[in-house]
Amino acid sequence: MGKEIPWSFSKIRSGEQLNLKTRPLANAAALAAAGLTAAKCAGGLIYLSAGGTGSVPCLAFSDGTNWKQITIGANCI
Repeated sequence: MGKEIPWSFSKIRSGEQLNLKTRPLANAAALAAAGLTAAKCAGGLIYLSAGGTGSVPCLAFSDGTNWKQITIGANCI
């Protein structure tokens, strides 16, 4: 038999949207306070409500060493 697909991946494959706002975190300090270090969350992607430059919303990606900021840009067309 094949490997069991985690629940989160089955939701993505079925076409359901991935909601990154389910855990309200503001910035990198909030990540650390919640115990979500970059090392523990390698490959993780999370929404930060005030994590970007100028306290604007952004996404954060863990490369296993640091959280990398991903700016939320213009609307998709």
